[in-house]
Amino acid sequence: MLLIVYHVSLIYNSREFLLKAPDSSSAFDVIHLWTHPWRMTLLFFISGAVTGILLGKHSPGMLRSVRTRQLLMPFLAGMLFLLPPQLYVCLNAMGMDISLSKVFWDYLTLTPVSLPDGGQALFIGMQHLWYLVYLWSYTVIVTLAVAAWPSLLPAMGDRLAPWLRGKWVLIAPVLLFVGLRLVLRPVFPPTLDFVTDWYSHAAYMAAFLMGIVMATRDDCWDAVVNMRKPALILTVACALALVLLFPVLPSTDPEMWRLSAGRMLGGAFQWCAIVAVLGYARILCRSENAVIRYLNRAVLTYYVLHQTIMLLIAYELDRMGLLSASAFIPIALATLAICAVAYELKLRLETVAKTIFRPHAA
Repeated sequence: MLLIVYHVSLIYNSREFLLKAPDSSSAFDVIHLWTHPWRMTLLFFISGAVTGILLGKHSPGMLRSVRTRQLLMPFLAGMLFLLPPQLYVCLNAMGMDISLSKVFWDYLTLTPVSLPDGGQALFIGMQHLWYLVYLWSYTVIVTLAVAAWPSLLPAMGDRLAPWLRGKWVLIAPVLLFVGLRLVLRPVFPPTLDFVTDWYSHAAYMAAFLMGIVMATRDDCWDAVVNMRKPALILTVACALALVLLFPVLPSTDPEMWRLSAGRMLGGAFQWCAIVAVLGYARILCRSENAVIRYLNRAVLTYYVLHQTIMLLIAYELDRMGLLSASAFIPIALATLAICAVAYELKLRLETVAKTIFRPHAA
């Protein structure tokens, strides 16, 4: 749900995006500042924790096979059917008059598209589906390593666990993420290009591995709970400092001191927010319930569909001259509602398919 809010904000803030509202405002940059540093890192941490639990119950080969079906099938379907509508919105927002059918044809046949400035472009990219490829790749790496070295995870856990207990559960990862932002990010800025996105790989793989290590260690989770209040205080402090440091996300490169300070604050914010979220969740959600089970099953459908739905809604509003700041909440709610309906339809289609293809008793 937060991802939907974040992506809708990209239509209105000062950053580049596939579609921009006529009255974009830097006020929406606050959503980026307060969510982007930690949101995806948390998602990879949770994915790592789930992987760590499943590796204790299933073989590495079985987990790799299941994850391949769960992640690559939606990715391929999304690349075929969900990215062309996003390109359609982007191209028409650039001033072109191109039909959705032609976009599909050019996209599927790898035909370069003529741009308004006279140039040509071949649109190849993953857009929001990049997470599925990154997660699948990390899972493959870990499962292959565990298959070759069965004692890898216990050995890694024994070495890392002391740095994820007590106050170190807050301090050590903060130092890691700050270091990555100061050293690696300037050299390899985030690109969402799998081959060159080394900073993102380092940060997300680190979170993924920490999730694996902490998954079944109660002492690490006790430390997260004990540090939740200091983490929350630091999270709020970093959030406020980032807004004061970057009241408006600069369109040009900021001064070096401000860039370095922002990277240090961003690294601290990146992990402190995660500890605060996990710590309070550990207190407030002691057991699974029907709502959590439903959302766990639905989240992948929402993730895959939301950006295409959001852009099509926003583009139609833009064509009618209604893409103002007041449409921010309606776009987010409409996207959420359509994703919910799509998931319910998916459940019913699965039920029908199981009924049709269920082998009849002899």
